[in-house]
Amino acid sequence: MAHHPRWLETLALRCRCGNDIQLSSDGYICGCGRKAGAWDGAKAVIGSPIPYWGEIPQDQMRRLLDESERNGWRAAVQANLEPVLSEYVTTPDRAAFQEILPLSSGALVLDVGAGMGGIAAELARNYRVVAQEGVAERADFIALRAAQDGLSENLAVINGDVNSVEFAPGQFDAAIVSGVLEWVGLFDTSKGVKEVQVDFLRRLRGFLKPGGLIYVGIENRIGWAQLRGVPDHSGIPYTSLLPRFLATWVCRRNRNYRSSQNVTYRTYTYTHGGFLKIFAQAGLRARSTHISVRGYDYPTELVPLVEEAIVTYTLEHLNRPGGLKTRLLNRARLAAAKPWFWRTFGADFVFVLEAAGA
Repeated sequence: MAHHPRWLETLALRCRCGNDIQLSSDGYICGCGRKAGAWDGAKAVIGSPIPYWGEIPQDQMRRLLDESERNGWRAAVQANLEPVLSEYVTTPDRAAFQEILPLSSGALVLDVGAGMGGIAAELARNYRVVAQEGVAERADFIALRAAQDGLSENLAVINGDVNSVEFAPGQFDAAIVSGVLEWVGLFDTSKGVKEVQVDFLRRLRGFLKPGGLIYVGIENRIGWAQLRGVPDHSGIPYTSLLPRFLATWVCRRNRNYRSSQNVTYRTYTYTHGGFLKIFAQAGLRARSTHISVRGYDYPTELVPLVEEAIVTYTLEHLNRPGGLKTRLLNRARLAAAKPWFWRTFGADFVFVLEAAGA
């Protein structure tokens, strides 16, 4: 299993009393006596894990972990997961956004809600990475993956709830928030969804060094995928397009496993302007905005929201000359190659954020 990266001890949590708790290998105890967690031999455990939530059922995840220990995680994934999910877990493409993050070699990066480690493991080839994951089984999988791929020196795993792990301020060069912002309202129901999301972003801003960046990958509430009926985070098509109270009504009357967890519809996404507003409320501004043509999970084709880039991309991807239908479709795509159109209907956004005063 993974050893304790020595650089992890240079990081600190912030105790409720206001003191810092150093992440030493023998236990995380504040001077006030509060114990935040400890290193369990493979990962740091901070507080209590969240209830199981994942791409596959819990019993299947536990079998995957057992087989990963015996046969290696790659062989176990190929043998136990459907091809689409296997590709999702193994592909390096999920971290293809690195080209738009101006980070120096050895930068310290926090991957928030790291899932099964696809992004964190790839980033760890270039940077020091803290993979924070609330579900114990998924955190265990990341630790196995890091150890078997020889990445444990650069990749440390923290098993703790995204809404409660408090780092001391000013420690990270970047935070990665890919497919996470839309979920945080579901795991903290003590406040309104927008308030939870703004508080979450504000906390992340505090974890950053001066000049630090936050990467956000997320769906557009009214994007073309949503308009075509791709299931929303509720597991039901079109709920993101509805007023929130109607989306809640639909979820309460649906047996889908996701809507049953989301009975008051707390997985909010926004339009481009809506995102900019909640970023501003958190003291952040967009340094850059891209449309991820293949979706934020596969950010291999990132198109900046500027006309020249949009037109260039559109021209490169026009259909080959053909009949009337093809010609009309090409003309329509060229007419739509405008920042306002892509900003309004682009499927998935990729934002690089910085502090508003930077």
